[in-house]
Amino acid sequence: MQKKMIVIIVLLVGTMVFFIIQNSSLKNENLTIREQFEQLKNEDINKGDTNEQAKEIARDFISGYFNYQDKPAKQDVENYATSEALDQLQFDDAEGLEEIYGDTDIEKIQSSVENLSLYEGQSLDDRMELVAFFDNRVEVNDISSVAMTIMTLEIVEEEDQWSVSNFTFYQH
Repeated sequence: MQKKMIVIIVLLVGTMVFFIIQNSSLKNENLTIREQFEQLKNEDINKGDTNEQAKEIARDFISGYFNYQDKPAKQDVENYATSEALDQLQFDDAEGLEEIYGDTDIEKIQSSVENLSLYEGQSLDDRMELVAFFDNRVEVNDISSVAMTIMTLEIVEEEDQWSVSNFTFYQH
């Protein structure tokens, strides 16, 4: 009888030790999972910040180029674009406007961006595609017109700085 009691006590103590070890192991596993969750949550927040930084560069680039009086200014966009993207832009006076307005003397040109909306396309760690929709209001000699503009921008990150590396746009 006493041997049965000792066996039962040993079994109970062994079971208690097993459960204590299991509980400790589960607590450690739970702590590890919580740490991983917090890390992933912070990465998502950082990615959101990164996306917002890229969108801000795109906004500044579009505003810098399409908001002007007389002609676009290179210094208004060069901080937001790579040299390849800058080569695609035109900074000359009234180029091509003679064809549209004929022999009319062009005294004043003003361009502005209205209703700008940006949408994310494909994204990698250091590269993002954005699509922009906006109205480009152009006023020539006090005659105003609005062109709906669709612009696709490729934004790259180099040395912790986002820049527009390539773009295409269509105006209607």
